[in-house]
Amino acid sequence: MAKMGRPVKDVIKGKVVSVRMLPEEYEAVKAYADKANKTVSEVMMEGVMKLINKDKKS
Repeated sequence: MAKMGRPVKDVIKGKVVSVRMLPEEYEAVKAYADKANKTVSEVMMEGVMKLINKDKKS
């Protein structure tokens, strides 16, 4: 019988970061993610990486 479950990923992201937001902030992020056809996690990671890359250029 074949294995069941999620497919194995090449890169395992083992760290979890929680962020507290006001409901309206979350709704804005969620609306953006839906419009961009992305997950909230993808949107948050893109924002973090933009800040990190911006600091590297300074």
